[in-house]
Amino acid sequence: MIVPILSYSSVNAKTRALFGKLLSKQDYDELLAKRTVPEVAAYIKKNTDYGAVLSGINENLVHRGELEKLFKASLFDDFIKIFRFLPGGSKEFLKAAFLRYEVEDLKMLFRVVFTNRESEAVLNSLVFLKKYSRLDFNKLAGSSSLLEVVSNLKGSEYYNVLSHFSDNFTQPSLFDIEMSLDLHFFMSILKLKDKLLSGEDHRSVTQTFGVEIDLLNILMIYRCKKLFKFPAELTFKYVIPHWHRLTREQLIGLAQSRDMEEFKRLVTVTRYAGVFKKDEEHLWETNVMNFTHRMFKSHFRRDSFNFGMSIAYLHLKDIDIKNIITLIEGIRYSLPKDEIKSYLLGIRL
Repeated sequence: MIVPILSYSSVNAKTRALFGKLLSKQDYDELLAKRTVPEVAAYIKKNTDYGAVLSGINENLVHRGELEKLFKASLFDDFIKIFRFLPGGSKEFLKAAFLRYEVEDLKMLFRVVFTNRESEAVLNSLVFLKKYSRLDFNKLAGSSSLLEVVSNLKGSEYYNVLSHFSDNFTQPSLFDIEMSLDLHFFMSILKLKDKLLSGEDHRSVTQTFGVEIDLLNILMIYRCKKLFKFPAELTFKYVIPHWHRLTREQLIGLAQSRDMEEFKRLVTVTRYAGVFKKDEEHLWETNVMNFTHRMFKSHFRRDSFNFGMSIAYLHLKDIDIKNIITLIEGIRYSLPKDEIKSYLLGIRL
């Protein structure tokens, strides 16, 4: 036990210090009382530890897109602070796990090209893809079709994942592309955790990513049934072939359910019944995000001597940033305070 404790004493001390810089309940109370984006920016700049990120901006002139870019860049800064302290295998795993943000940015770029809307604000928000990725952002952003984006990914692992779409004569669907990227990311992570991690590090990562995959699979099957009316054989195409608290039989049963009533009946006998309550269908996605937040908060507190604290912190920081952006958007569109509150994740106000 001594070796793991010594291995993570420095990085987890750094991680605890970073966690203390996230927004508090009082900060959210104050921010919800603001009525303009400059007021939000001014409060964050002067009263929170995000102030260092905003030190070079004029809060009275800054726009929402610029704020999002700066906040996202701060996530990468924290990644670097943690990364340099980690021992061998966990360092390599974190580097691979952080590519989640490259995948998310790439999916967003596909959406921009698909809608044929040149949105400078959206493109500027793709911080990881634009600033930290080895992919050619300008070439990708200049693509005029989904297939051209795929072609411009040649030389990367993503081209290998998506190149089969180029063999088809019909335009690939955005849904298929996004699901292929997600499947690639999670299958890569599952292989790497077994290769690079052991002991308590492996246990913690197996639990958090396992639960994430379970929840994503349930939501994906739900969308396939509810929105697209896919038959079972097509639904299986989008399922990540992994289960944690779900059993294999439960996952197959959900995918083979004949209709929404059967799906709801089957999901209520899984260990995620509290997330997918039959009378809260409209809240399922929010419930999933709040459940995930609680899970990472729990791992942050109990994984003091292993890699789980680092993984948990980066997820919690990401949620903090998403909450800030949600709050800014709500104020920008003059939404009622109570409605904005309902969109914030993991915050009890």
